[in-house]
Amino acid sequence: MGATSVTGVSGPGSVEGLQKGSEHMSLGINKLIGPKVAAAGTKTLSGTTGVVEFPELAGVVGDYIVILSANTSAHVYVSTALAAIASTDEWGFTITGGSGAVVNWAVVKVGA
Repeated sequence: MGATSVTGVSGPGSVEGLQKGSEHMSLGINKLIGPKVAAAGTKTLSGTTGVVEFPELAGVVGDYIVILSANTSAHVYVSTALAAIASTDEWGFTITGGSGAVVNWAVVKVGA
């Protein structure tokens, strides 16, 4: 069987008229996958704390959550919530955990 259309817009081989849904419907990656990692990295704690700063993201701080992970027996947690840093174009949060722990972090945009 050979293709008679390389563009897929007309003639045999086209899906024109065979699609379901409105012709105005958009199917982007944001519709397929809800939450999106907006920023991520690794932070080695200085003592038992570490401050993470990164460029301001689209939207408001409330649109995002912080996820932490560390290969250590000491619990790691966000001790100062994600917030805009005054007089800068950056956001940040503070991590607390075991002394010198290497912590993996991700900031995820949630919702639609």
